[in-house]
Amino acid sequence: MRSLTPFDSGYPVRFGDLSNPPSYVHIQGQLRDLSACVAIVGTRVADEEALDFTRRLAADLVRSDAVIVSGGAVGIDRAAHEGALDAGGATIVVLPLGLDRPYPAVNIPLFERIVDRGCLLTEVDDGAPMRRGRFLARNRLVAAIAMSTVVIQAPARSGAMSTARHAKRLGREVFVVPASPWDPRGLGNLALLERGARICTRASDVLSGSASTGPLPGLPARAQSRENPNYGHLSQIERQILQALGGRARHPEEVCVRTGIAAVAVQQSILTLLVRGLVEERPGGRFKSCAPTSES
Repeated sequence: MRSLTPFDSGYPVRFGDLSNPPSYVHIQGQLRDLSACVAIVGTRVADEEALDFTRRLAADLVRSDAVIVSGGAVGIDRAAHEGALDAGGATIVVLPLGLDRPYPAVNIPLFERIVDRGCLLTEVDDGAPMRRGRFLARNRLVAAIAMSTVVIQAPARSGAMSTARHAKRLGREVFVVPASPWDPRGLGNLALLERGARICTRASDVLSGSASTGPLPGLPARAQSRENPNYGHLSQIERQILQALGGRARHPEEVCVRTGIAAVAVQQSILTLLVRGLVEERPGGRFKSCAPTSES
């Protein structure tokens, strides 16, 4: 274990953006280059599809030299760390307790793997008692150390939402995986999208969409290009929305005014079109058509 203060080389410089940066951090393992650090967070009770997506996303990100950071919890956090390790990449766990009590204990075998490819990091001294506030304080460090935060699956009230709020306050990009409106595990995702968070459906969304850093070197060619657009089997509403978007970026509210289609239907159709590669997201929660709608 070693301890770093803001005056020491290797102390995460992004912590300086916090209004209350840690006066020191304790580290076990190797603190890697953090210039391309991405936080992945979400619920502890994620479904299997979300866990699989998380592992794939983390693996694709580390193949482009990103370092994955998360909180070491079960669920999405664990899947993010596992995905990074299984792809041969580096990952960082920001713990809510001291290094003498890596939490949760069920993940200790995972933490032992992580020390070989990354590190455990905490601002909490050994022997400190368990307190709820320590988890909330940990979330600010997860958000601060990363250049962007990806929320996979998050209830409306959750630690992942806390991390996203910290990231937004710090001026970091927040990316969100679209969720089903009937699944309470994804209600936080929908709320973040309504507030202007960017959509994440693949690693290239994060790597090429970070306003603070731009594209990362080494992004695989398959991640740089979207799938060939598929215009087959579009619904009438989807065709109307594509026509309304046209070649300029528009906010969903503007599409509602131009088409008379209800906001819920517009949002759901835009998400479908985005996943199919027919629209692309632009800054400010706006969207534009990728190509003419005359194709079929």
